[in-house]
Amino acid sequence: MERKTIDYGIDLGTTNSEIAVLRGTVTDIIKNNIEADITPSAVYIDKRGGMQVGQRAKNMLEHENTVDDVYTEFKRRMGLDFRYEFKTAGRFMTPEELSAEVLKSLRGDVQQRTGEDVQSAVITVPASFANNQTTATKKAGALAGFLTCPLLQEPVAAALAYGFQAEMTKEYWLVYDFGGGTFDAAVIRAEEGSISVVNHGGDNYLGGSDIDWAITDNLVVPELMKNFNLPGFERRNEKKWKAAHARVKRAVEEAKIQLSRSETANLDICNIKDADGKEIEIDLKLTRGAVVKIV
Repeated sequence: MERKTIDYGIDLGTTNSEIAVLRGTVTDIIKNNIEADITPSAVYIDKRGGMQVGQRAKNMLEHENTVDDVYTEFKRRMGLDFRYEFKTAGRFMTPEELSAEVLKSLRGDVQQRTGEDVQSAVITVPASFANNQTTATKKAGALAGFLTCPLLQEPVAAALAYGFQAEMTKEYWLVYDFGGGTFDAAVIRAEEGSISVVNHGGDNYLGGSDIDWAITDNLVVPELMKNFNLPGFERRNEKKWKAAHARVKRAVEEAKIQLSRSETANLDICNIKDADGKEIEIDLKLTRGAVVKIV
């Protein structure tokens, strides 16, 4: 089907990404090959150069022999002169190239589900993105094979979704977007069918992932170090403990989500090994009150 309008939109997120299509006045999210609405923004390259993107790539963070060959949250370095090293494969990739692989994965999901080869899509970006970051995002779109990929600021996208087909004279809205890795707040003016950003601010290093790490570093790690043989476990980037930290952070994220509905949550299905190689089954309860105090 040859489209005359750009009907696909992509949220290229720091932690997760998704693609949706507008059908008339209804938006449909295209599920990926594991039937999920969102795809983790993660890329893994094995020793033979084979690449995986999404949930399977993210899972590799939890294995000691693959933790150095998978990267996430590369959106935070978009537009910077930085390269990620996949040590086992001996390959380097820029944030734009890694983002392009996520975009390719989303395009592939559409083709698998609908048979359509998406040529154009709107990509949302934080309102606080500078010129070098928006340029890098457009480059990622081009690398992913999109012929056209206009960018739309995330708070404007939210305002458009809220005010779609609404009767507007002149209104001002405060829109905030607290994502997995970035925070945006914007004052939006809606007037006579037009929506524009009056002012905005944000932090590209503040999001749900940072809350996960705050809980991990301040509540979970001290408790584990007090009860088990885990020397140096407070240093999350130390190679010996990177995979263990990834397992703990994943369990913390799941518990954090549960705390939005209940006062307590347990860290479930989270086993790590201590300095002697002895397996530890973590049995730790988090409370909403304790989490609120540190975030």
